[in-house]
Amino acid sequence: MQLKTETGCLGKAKRTLFEVKQMVVMACLLFTCSVLSQTEMQRFKAFGVNPTIPNDSLFENIKKAKNFTSKYQATFELIEFHQQKGNIDSIIFYGNKLYTEITDEKLKDKENYIAEISSVIAEGKLEKGLFDEALKWFLLGIENSKENKDSELYIKNRIGLGTVKFIREKEEEGKAIIEECVEKAPNEKLKHDALFELGFVFYAKGNLEAAKENYNKAKVFYVSEGYTKEALKTDLLLGKILQRENKIEEALDICYAVFNQSLSSGFFTLYAKAGNTLGSIYLQEKDYENAKKILSTVYINSIQWGNLDIERRAILGLQNAYAKTEDYKNAYSLMTQLNRLNNQILEIQNKQQVNELEVQYKTLEQKQEIQRQKAMKKNILIGFLIVLIPVLGLLYMYYQKLQTQSKLTKTLEEVSQQKITTLLKDQELKLVKASLEGQNNERKRIARELHDSIGGNLATIKLQLSNKNTSKQENLIQQVDDTYNQVRELSHNLMPKKFKDSAFTSIISAYIDNVKTLSKEQITLQIHPKEEIDEVGENLKVELYKIIQELLTNALKHAKATEIDIQLSVFNNSIKLLFEDDGVGFDQEKVKYGLGFQNLKDRLKTIEGNIFINAFPNRGTVIDIDVPLN
Repeated sequence: MQLKTETGCLGKAKRTLFEVKQMVVMACLLFTCSVLSQTEMQRFKAFGVNPTIPNDSLFENIKKAKNFTSKYQATFELIEFHQQKGNIDSIIFYGNKLYTEITDEKLKDKENYIAEISSVIAEGKLEKGLFDEALKWFLLGIENSKENKDSELYIKNRIGLGTVKFIREKEEEGKAIIEECVEKAPNEKLKHDALFELGFVFYAKGNLEAAKENYNKAKVFYVSEGYTKEALKTDLLLGKILQRENKIEEALDICYAVFNQSLSSGFFTLYAKAGNTLGSIYLQEKDYENAKKILSTVYINSIQWGNLDIERRAILGLQNAYAKTEDYKNAYSLMTQLNRLNNQILEIQNKQQVNELEVQYKTLEQKQEIQRQKAMKKNILIGFLIVLIPVLGLLYMYYQKLQTQSKLTKTLEEVSQQKITTLLKDQELKLVKASLEGQNNERKRIARELHDSIGGNLATIKLQLSNKNTSKQENLIQQVDDTYNQVRELSHNLMPKKFKDSAFTSIISAYIDNVKTLSKEQITLQIHPKEEIDEVGENLKVELYKIIQELLTNALKHAKATEIDIQLSVFNNSIKLLFEDDGVGFDQEKVKYGLGFQNLKDRLKTIEGNIFINAFPNRGTVIDIDVPLN
């Protein structure tokens, strides 16, 4: 089967060469998806060995190093290997290892070593989306190279600083730093690296013409000087611009060129990114079969290389493609795999954070020990030079001061905690009060109905029954019938009418359609199987409806997304709600959840539901909700 294309002989030839690989990969993926629910996924081997694992000779060179300089060079060669392959975690690991060794060594050019390795670590953190950490390392690199502001290391760290500031919403400041680096770059390579980042700034701001101008300048230099990987990265971004301009055939041609050349050159992360971009283009064009083929290749190779982030993106694209083609079996298999992968990513991130905290703690402990020893020697020297008693007196006073400060700090913390507890209790009381007021109002309304209408009718009926001379039986029956209808209407008013008169899936679909007409975001809703979802209890329907309302309202207000995908399904005797957007995301460690999120948690608590949130700055948000049916 040939990939769909109508123009561009070069693009057609490249896609035909890739076709055979895709057929083999697609067969493996379909087999894999078919057994997901029964056995653990088998890893597809597209290569004889994992090409992202370094050769043993690189490790041998580190072991054979006789001094720090040679060990530094050997370790840096290992880092450069991982940079070429795109192994971000390995780059950060060996970068931190070198930084620790640099700080322990007495080196003549220690500042230059720190500035260089700081740039390496910062770029790795930036690639992983850890912007605060990246900012810290870029600033450390600048601090250790500021003595020579025309140096390559200083400008390199400044370019990274500008990029991070732009991403962290200090757009004008970040743009100004990058433009300054273009003017002050000590060589052409750094100048065009700055132009590349300036292209990213314009692309993010939606100025596609300015973005293309800067990317093309950088590309001409990269190609002429033989910087293959940088040229391919530039081409991939130019392809994304063509996609946004709806020049689909041109976008496909350039992205396929990046895809194939990255694979042949061993740039595996760039290869996978190009594959995901191609998949997004085919999904945009509703060419779901070709989307499945290209994303299947990326998915299986990402499993082999252990790149969880790329694997996750490929699964999301594949799940969308299968759902659009109504292949729900594979779609739900991939959804199960996505849940497992999200948990695995979260677990790895937690382990990385713990390991990093341990490294920071040990480093701080060593520095504190060195400072303590210096202070001890100094105090001993002073003790021999000065009278012992005044020194002891001063030490005692200092100790007392520390004790007092410690007690004061502890007292302030307790007071603050008490205030927080009080505020929380007040908030809870307000919520309870509001709930009770609502219940009382409803009870009063029902009482009025019972007293004024139903009670009056019953009293009239009673009088007529007590009158033995009553002969108008039809009138009496009519009054009884009216009273029955009033009771029936009162009971029905206790549940929203639309949840009784219409199918639940129709209500949700109508709500989403109304939102789509008033918003610029592309919103998709997938429900399966509709029959089982329509049969869930009335209370659960109301809560699910309000949860979807809250999630969608929050996304439209804050996410700045272009696409929002909502999936509602019944799986393993539970309701699955998957809500995803491609918006700005957020840092889960820093965000302060508002009343809306608290209401969402309260609703989930009433229906015994669980929620999983996967979000990173500038990488969108995925919210996974699971509600048992029993």
